[in-house]
Amino acid sequence: MGEKLFLFGCEESYFFREGTPFTAGEDIFLPSGFPPSCNVMQGAVRTALMNGHGIDFAKYYEGYCNVCGTPAEDCFVLRAVGSSKGGREDMELDFIGPFVTRETDEGIERLYQAPRDLVQLEDQVELGRLMPSSEAILTDLGPTFLPQADKRCRSLSETWISEGGLLNYLRGMTVDLEQVYSSNDRFQRFMRREERLGIARQQSTRATLPGMLYAIEHIRLGARFGLGVRVRGCPDAPVPDVVKLGGEGRCTSLRVQSTSPIPREGIAEAIDEGPGLFGERGFKVVCMSPVRLGNGWLPEGFTKGRQDGGTFWEGVLAGINCKLVSICSGRPIRIGGWDMALRRPKPRLAYMPARTVYYFTTSHSGAEVVEGLHDSKIGFDTRIGFGHIVVGRW
Repeated sequence: MGEKLFLFGCEESYFFREGTPFTAGEDIFLPSGFPPSCNVMQGAVRTALMNGHGIDFAKYYEGYCNVCGTPAEDCFVLRAVGSSKGGREDMELDFIGPFVTRETDEGIERLYQAPRDLVQLEDQVELGRLMPSSEAILTDLGPTFLPQADKRCRSLSETWISEGGLLNYLRGMTVDLEQVYSSNDRFQRFMRREERLGIARQQSTRATLPGMLYAIEHIRLGARFGLGVRVRGCPDAPVPDVVKLGGEGRCTSLRVQSTSPIPREGIAEAIDEGPGLFGERGFKVVCMSPVRLGNGWLPEGFTKGRQDGGTFWEGVLAGINCKLVSICSGRPIRIGGWDMALRRPKPRLAYMPARTVYYFTTSHSGAEVVEGLHDSKIGFDTRIGFGHIVVGRW
């Protein structure tokens, strides 16, 4: 077992449903979420592994492997994917992603959602970034160190950056425009949204049903673009060349290859040399996937304090004593889904959205911060991909 990259070609258009209700007769349009939820992609990978092994799903639900002729716990594939009724805590697989992939002549390039504090400076072609103010500003939470820029700027929407661009960003260096991709024409375009119109039919007669007209939004990726998921603890088992993906079960190619973690070169030195507060080093935690924490937006165990006229929250994150001084984020999102084994909806839980940036200070060295937090996970539901983070300098 080792870490592998599952590459979904995404040759068609796809519908990825979010947690928005879609009640018949009340609303006829439902947009597609992108990227798809970690729930969607872990399900696609686990299903592919079981289909490649030749699993009879009826036997799987009974806790038995029809291929090996053994109980599920004695089958190396079913032991990896976990039981059908044990949640996801009992599986050996550990997911990171999803993210966008781009096929180049040199190999596969990984693209990530641009951190929320990466902004476009007004009347300039370059990208800038926000940083906590040096003096506290009065807000509803008290005097806080709000993220700000030295120049007028605007936020980026549906923007992705290459892995090289992400590394430059984490090291406090300039992100080149050639490293930026978008769903609009502002940067290199890699996807577009398409509306689809449909109507429900009776399963037995295939006749249309009155009042069941609906419209959904599909995502179509550009040529040579796809979706990727890093999987740790993956067994050496075959997978189908073509699998189904998304709400309508559209076909996509699938291949598996070896992969590597997100690079960390130069990040520790950049943190040591970068700005901070309270006489401590400043570092940021960037959420690469949605994060569910114990106290909403606040990491569990952090308590409120005051220093230099401003408010902070102090605690321990993965063994690093630190102070949370500011956040750059959007509204929390709710993620649910459908439990196929139990045939009922999953609870819709609140997550801090991907792209969220937490600004901390610490007395630890940059090397300790990188070793403890970079390319790791925090919070809940981490086994299936939630809570993935990287670190960088302010």
